[in-house]
Amino acid sequence: MRQTVGFLASDALEGRGPATAGLDRAADYIAREFQSIGLRTMAGNSGFFQPFEMTIATEVGPKTALRVGDRAFKAGEDFVPVGVSSEGAFSGPVVFAGYGVKNADHKYDDYAGLDVKGKVVLAMRYEPHDEKGKSKFQPEGWSDAATFAAKARLAREAGAAALLIVTPPDFQKDDHLVSVGGSRGGSGDGAIPVLHIKPAVADELLHRGGSADLKTLQKKIDDTTKPASSALPDTSVEGVVDIEQKKVMVKNVVGYLPGRKPDEYVVVGAHYDHLGRGGMASLGRRGSTQIHNGADDNASGTTAMLALAAEMARHGTPKRSIIFVAFTAEEEGLLGSKHFVDNSPVPLGTIVGMLNLDMVGRIRTAAEHRASSTTKPSTTAEAATQDSSRGVLYVGGAGTAAAFDKIVKKADARSPLVVSDIGRGGIGPSDHMSFALKRIPVLFLFSGLHGDYHRPSDDAEKINYDGLKEVIEFARDIVQQIAAAPKQAYVQASDASPMRVGGTGQRSRVTLGVMPDYSSFDAKGGVRISDAMPNSPAAAAGLKPNDVIVKFDKKKIDTLYDLSDALAGGKAGQKITLQVLRGDSKTPIEIEATLAERKD
Repeated sequence: MRQTVGFLASDALEGRGPATAGLDRAADYIAREFQSIGLRTMAGNSGFFQPFEMTIATEVGPKTALRVGDRAFKAGEDFVPVGVSSEGAFSGPVVFAGYGVKNADHKYDDYAGLDVKGKVVLAMRYEPHDEKGKSKFQPEGWSDAATFAAKARLAREAGAAALLIVTPPDFQKDDHLVSVGGSRGGSGDGAIPVLHIKPAVADELLHRGGSADLKTLQKKIDDTTKPASSALPDTSVEGVVDIEQKKVMVKNVVGYLPGRKPDEYVVVGAHYDHLGRGGMASLGRRGSTQIHNGADDNASGTTAMLALAAEMARHGTPKRSIIFVAFTAEEEGLLGSKHFVDNSPVPLGTIVGMLNLDMVGRIRTAAEHRASSTTKPSTTAEAATQDSSRGVLYVGGAGTAAAFDKIVKKADARSPLVVSDIGRGGIGPSDHMSFALKRIPVLFLFSGLHGDYHRPSDDAEKINYDGLKEVIEFARDIVQQIAAAPKQAYVQASDASPMRVGGTGQRSRVTLGVMPDYSSFDAKGGVRISDAMPNSPAAAAGLKPNDVIVKFDKKKIDTLYDLSDALAGGKAGQKITLQVLRGDSKTPIEIEATLAERKD
């Protein structure tokens, strides 16, 4: 296990980012392991590989430009488009909007009394700083309003033609430009062009408009916690955002172990890709280009899957055939698992269940779990244990098949691990969801979020290898039971309790009950849904799979961020009107729904 995690999470593999040689080396390594274990290849694949094509944004296109008067700035040196930017030309007078944020709790609004319609907004990164350089709005880190995406949404909603973002000079010495390069930047999810500019560019615009320089304006805002927004007279810019995209071949790695029922299968999966050098998904230092090794996410799950395959191959023929899959492009929106279920080497009806291993390398002791949890114990075993050495393993999806509760309880009783439920449904942000959406029962194993998640510090030496060994033994017990159990129907009602794996932003207190189509990254203008959860407001209102939500009351919905923001401002029992595109129609239909209180 140490050797496998150490290799997959080494700097030599470049963080296993999309379209890197490191990702291909990881795939080759997994394929060699499959071969040495004695797994077989599947019909229709290229050996152990299931290749497919995906689109990535890799560099700024040659038409990208930014100009003020007779001065042309240099793309890549003076400015870059950022990952939330749309493509296209823009022009307009420049308006300085401070940090480009609103915060109702602190009665702060950079856009108050400011006309930005059809204009280009200049705003600083982050939000007002205290004397130590920390946020005045958030005890730890920065509020959600400080993100590029939130600033872009606010500017767009105010009617801006484009947004120029600059790193403020005080406290934030790093003026590294955050490029579109990496996973999915520049895919058109934003509705306006968004550029990250150097402080020298911002100061030139401010100087031309007769304003104080950036440092002076920042100090004024930070000291008073009051906006200093203003138009910049006789200062206009024009520009173009041009993103060159290219298609690259990536591959799932697939092998199977024949069982006594050769025409029925259990799938065991884990994604082997990660973030490369970070990009927009990184939670590390802004602008960092450090390698994100992803030891827990998800070298740990890949290692567990390989070890499980080896164990099962050594212990005779299972009752059903077992398909082992290392998925790629999970971090890009579950693309690998979606490709697998859409192009399955076996009929989907012959897959009786799926076990997903994602982030299983940081097992915590029961004492650590209790110290960090404000909730009641989830199982009798957890409530009863007084042994601080017992590790906690989170299990999701036990409600997706009638037999899964009993299967999990049996494995729990035989394992030194303490099992904690994280939701009975199959809807959750990992590869099992692709199977759940095809109505295949799923279970998800997870050791919990931690401070190294999506950061360069997720390294191999932090893996709990004793805990990982116990996860593998628990997983083998689960797979053997599923392989021997009668075939189960998917319990769709379980999806009213989606999986809870934590998050970094504020959670809405209400739910609409839609399952977003996370694979629709290239779609513009609205949020496409995969389905409506059973007994949810969306189901009661009549929302259907592939509906595209384009408006929530008076709020325009372009991206999933917009829908999340709308829900965050909602109240249980509130009646809302959705505008929805259905089928091939270009004319939205109106659907009324009543928001419900979240139960999780």
